[in-house]
Amino acid sequence: MRLGVIADVHGNLPALEAVLSRLAGLAIDAVVNLGDCASGPLWPAETVRLLRASTMSHVRGNHDRALGALSPDGLGASDAFAWRDLDAEARNWLAALPFEIEIGKARCFHASPQDDETYLLDEIESGRLVAAHPEAVEALIGAAGSAVVLCGHSHQPRLLRLGNGTVVVNPGSVGNPAYQATHPSLHVSESGAPHARFAVVTMADAAAVEHHAIAYDWEHAARRAEANGRADWAHALRGGLVLAST
Repeated sequence: MRLGVIADVHGNLPALEAVLSRLAGLAIDAVVNLGDCASGPLWPAETVRLLRASTMSHVRGNHDRALGALSPDGLGASDAFAWRDLDAEARNWLAALPFEIEIGKARCFHASPQDDETYLLDEIESGRLVAAHPEAVEALIGAAGSAVVLCGHSHQPRLLRLGNGTVVVNPGSVGNPAYQATHPSLHVSESGAPHARFAVVTMADAAAVEHHAIAYDWEHAARRAEANGRADWAHALRGGLVLAST
C-alpha cells in the first residue's frame, strides 16, 4: 500500500492544490490528512471545501478542535480569522474529526497518542524544535507497537525507526513552513524553505518513506497574508523562517 501523508495545511489553498496535483501522479492508494486544516490568514473556507470534496481520510488537529468554539472570542489571531471565514457547518466538521485512525498498518494522529498538542518527534531546546530522543518517542507511543506511526503538529519533516521496528513519520507542513508558539514554552519551528511538504509511505515488509518538498506560488500566499494584516505569516511563507522581533 502506498499512502500519501499530508499535515498542517493551515488554510494555504495553493500549497494544498500543488500537493494534491503531485500526489495524483504518484500512484497513491490513499491519502491521509493529519489535521490543522484551516487556521491561518489565508483561504480557510476554500481549503476546507477542497478537503471535504476529496476522498482522503482525516484526523483532527488542535486548531481544528479550537475552531469548534461557539465564538471567536478568546481564540488566537489565526484561529479567529479562520473561525470568521468558515460557516458553522465547516467548523463543526473540523471539530468532529476523529482524534486517531488506522489505515492499513499505519496509526495516524495529529501530534501524539496522549493529546493533540504534545510533540512526538520533536522537543524544545534553547527555544527551537530539535529531533526528540528515541527513548522519549517510545515512551509516548507505548508498548503496543504499530508498523508505521504518522504524526504532524511540529511542521518538521522527520523520520525515526524505533528499536521494535516501528517507523515514525512526520511529513512536515503543507502550508505553514515556520511559526512561533508559546506552549508549552516559547519556541520557534522553522523549516528553512518555503516549499510545501508531504510524504509518501509504502507499507510492505519494511516501510519505505519518501519526503517531498515542492514549489508552488508562495508569493501569492504571502501577499494574501499581508492583505489580511499578517506580516509574520508573509515572512514565514516566503522563506520558512520566523520574522525576528523588533
